Amino acid sequence: MHRCLTLVFVLLCTGCIEGESIEPLRPMTEEPSAPLSAEQAATRFAEMCASCHGEIGEGGLGPRLIDLEGTHRELVDTIDLSMPANDATTCVDECAEGLATFIEERLTSSALRCDEVLPSPRRLRALNRREYVNSVSDLLGLRPGDSAPLPSCEPTTFRYDPMGAAVGSVSVAGSFNDWDAAAWPMRLSDGAWSLTRALPVGTHAYKFVIDGGRWIADPSNPDGVDDGLGGRNSQLTVDCMSGMPAVDSDGVDLSADLPVEARPEGYLFDNSADALSVTSVHLDEYLLAGERALEALGDGGVGELVGCGAGRAACAPGFVRDFGRRAFRRPLTETEAERYEALADEAPDDAAGYRAVLLGMLVSPSFLYRSELGEPLSDGTYRLTGYEIATAISYGILGTTPSASLLDAAERGELDDAPGIASQAEAMLEDPRARTVLAAFGRQWLGIEGVPEATKADPAYDGGLGRAMLQETEAFFLHVVFDSTGRFDELLTADFSFVNERLARVYGIDGVGGDELRRTDYPDGRRAGLLGHGSVLSATAHSDQSSPIRRGLFVRQRILCQEFPPPPPSAGGVPDVDPEATTRDRFAQHTDNETCAGCHQYIDPIGFGFESFGPIGAWRDDENGRAIERGGNMVDVEYLGAETDAPFRDLTELGEVLSASEAAPACFARQAYRFVRGARETINERCAVEYVNERFEESGGDVRTLLIATFTAPDFRLRRQP
Repeated sequence: MHRCLTLVFVLLCTGCIEGESIEPLRPMTEEPSAPLSAEQAATRFAEMCASCHGEIGEGGLGPRLIDLEGTHRELVDTIDLSMPANDATTCVDECAEGLATFIEERLTSSALRCDEVLPSPRRLRALNRREYVNSVSDLLGLRPGDSAPLPSCEPTTFRYDPMGAAVGSVSVAGSFNDWDAAAWPMRLSDGAWSLTRALPVGTHAYKFVIDGGRWIADPSNPDGVDDGLGGRNSQLTVDCMSGMPAVDSDGVDLSADLPVEARPEGYLFDNSADALSVTSVHLDEYLLAGERALEALGDGGVGELVGCGAGRAACAPGFVRDFGRRAFRRPLTETEAERYEALADEAPDDAAGYRAVLLGMLVSPSFLYRSELGEPLSDGTYRLTGYEIATAISYGILGTTPSASLLDAAERGELDDAPGIASQAEAMLEDPRARTVLAAFGRQWLGIEGVPEATKADPAYDGGLGRAMLQETEAFFLHVVFDSTGRFDELLTADFSFVNERLARVYGIDGVGGDELRRTDYPDGRRAGLLGHGSVLSATAHSDQSSPIRRGLFVRQRILCQEFPPPPPSAGGVPDVDPEATTRDRFAQHTDNETCAGCHQYIDPIGFGFESFGPIGAWRDDENGRAIERGGNMVDVEYLGAETDAPFRDLTELGEVLSASEAAPACFARQAYRFVRGARETINERCAVEYVNERFEESGGDVRTLLIATFTAPDFRLRRQP
């Protein structure tokens, strides 16, 4: 590895320490550490190296490992003396040796050939709220009501009590406001500082900034994560459940009190297998939700569900086995069947007996958890059963428990190979419920779930307009996937969308009336695809101003899957320059300032290309009385450090650059893989993701083909131990 690249890497990933020489110190150890296993080395790489070098060594703020040059000894010495950049003493001696071997054997160009797709680690996966509601509704015959209200997202209140200490100012800085130390000042009242703000959906890290310079974690929040600098960031999760069908036909909210799903850092979706688990708190709420569902069903509904009027002795055995097979997504064991039959028999009457069986099954781990454990094979791997495959396909495409016919297909062995799985997946994509799941994927991929609850200074913006923006994006996304070309490039380049009268006014489109969304062509070429949607432009802006940083990061992280290490605590904030200047002029300081340029040279040039759109996505020709400079530059579209330029004049040209790249469709394929598998891939799943992406490429970017490929990939049917 070239020493100059190593020095650049050190400077970039430590926030560019100016005027100081960096002399890594070797720790004094009495005994050498033990050699790293391959799995330990993979974990160390993910923890210490991936944020700069990329998850599979594809490059970032640090150099691409695929282009690695030099001897093994040179690589060991580089890691030993100067890696990771924020603490060069972390990986020395045997650690450096093991990590160097791992990089050479797993990440260089000679190691990146995917001759085979290895099995992936799989696990029990708890249902998330969306899946729980759909499953209970389908099992009991309850359907979401057409007039179900869209749940609102409660604002978050931050509070800091200085406990009598003299404090002149307190502000909140976090991932939700670009770590801006001054943008969200708190107010002092009755001896404590507080601030209430609506936050975007997701998991956020934050700190309090005392007197403009001292950064501390929130003392009242026990949840936190390592800030990468020897301290802790406080962490909170916000989820408004936008668009979730949570209300049954009788108006009972089945998920009202279920805890919000955590979304690990860097994982965009609500179905993280690592984060989802059933705690005692969950179990209490599942019990209440089950009781509410059965109350809504009523004794008459229970009787219809049983479908047998001959009394418990005659009906219970068949009912237990039939309903249990649907609820547990597999046949019950004899022990399980006998236990539930006894539960029915012990009740005072038939209706109470059946209700006891239903409630018992709805709070059973066999219902609340999805099994993807498989059966052992002679080589030490595990093959998923047909029932587990049916479960994974059904939840992945329809968001609910598998139908009886799908379980029958599993029993007949029709899901034991890729063609059988593909046939079932293709049929499911014709089910209207597939559109609901794809809409959820689209919302979460783009990070627009909280738009209806966002607070904007523009008087034209309210919850109704925000909901229209969210519905526009969902309608457009589903139209492209199911009713138009089905291709990824159209998502970024389409010259039309679906708008109503209020959205048309924001977009400057004449001749659109009413509240109903209808397909409308953009008349002026200023917008293209998802990039021009009000939902995306609003979600990536502040309440009263645009944000080149948020919009640039949106493209980098969500469209291109390019990550950056966490900013240093002192980073963030609008530069202290002429307040009457345009946003572009103020933020240009980031790329002029050597301390900030390491990251912002890749972010701001993209974000500046969105400056023609204000905080709610309306077009503007000037800001603060000054003409807005048009256009931006999609630098290094394929990978950071490529030293390429792609200037663009408007979002139409940016959409064309992105859709023509290899990185954007590959990122979309990666996000689809994550959504289906419920986890971020590791280096060990790199070839599985590559397999899925190759099928996507061969199809010309067909999204439906991509979805099917996530289920027919060789690693889908097999698993290995983590």
